[in-house]
Amino acid sequence: MTPHETYLQDRLDQYNFYHFIRLTENVQTKGIAEYVPTQQGVLAAIKRLDLKGHRVLDIGCRDGLYSFEAEKAGASEIIGIDNCISNAAVEVLIPELNSKVQMHEQNLFDLTERTYGKFDTIIFAGVLYHLRYPFWALKLLRDLLSDRGQMILETGVMLNDNQYPLLFCPTEDESPYEATSVTFFNPKALRDTLATLGLQVTHIELLNHPDLLEREPTLGLKDRVKRFLGRTPDRIIDRLTLTCRVGEPTSSSETRQYWDGTHELE
Repeated sequence: MTPHETYLQDRLDQYNFYHFIRLTENVQTKGIAEYVPTQQGVLAAIKRLDLKGHRVLDIGCRDGLYSFEAEKAGASEIIGIDNCISNAAVEVLIPELNSKVQMHEQNLFDLTERTYGKFDTIIFAGVLYHLRYPFWALKLLRDLLSDRGQMILETGVMLNDNQYPLLFCPTEDESPYEATSVTFFNPKALRDTLATLGLQVTHIELLNHPDLLEREPTLGLKDRVKRFLGRTPDRIIDRLTLTCRVGEPTSSSETRQYWDGTHELE
């Protein structure tokens, strides 16, 4: 290591990181290895999209892994928000990388178009399953996208009963992850919900069960016994990454008016 790399590593060792981010040939942050597989799907999605000249919003940016990748991909402006901002990213990573990424400690639900304007690309990774108001969050993000807007969404999903659009919303004690993880769409519900908002899915993949996207998983013996006894089979939870683009909503204008405003009874 060079003297600067030794100094830099000593500084990084004073912080905790979620993401592995390389700063030099010999120095990178010490992230959390178990999160890497879910991050790979988002990084692959960033590479698939054309971000040149785009304004990008990275929600739940944490240490800035996706923000920095968007910058490398040619984005002209990147704003990252997190309700627990990474001091390490602000104090060390952004200056060391000579990055133009802007980070703000902010809650998703405080965003409006007046806050930072509209965006060409939104990265929404590892956040949706933490939200107790998921439909409002997705509408809010749709309203923040420009006419050419696109979104990368990564989240935990429930794979049971994918024949129907369903939402699994456990209480804190029943969560398959931890207490703040309380909202799990199944893939059909997520795709259908995005479609009603005018977000057309262009790519979708599951991390652990790619063959279960279009069908319901076969129940094992234990779950068949549970169903026979009138009990709920074990939930199958996976991670899903998708990309979508702004298009025409599948919901009617009358339905959207009913949801968003007032209506007259006939």
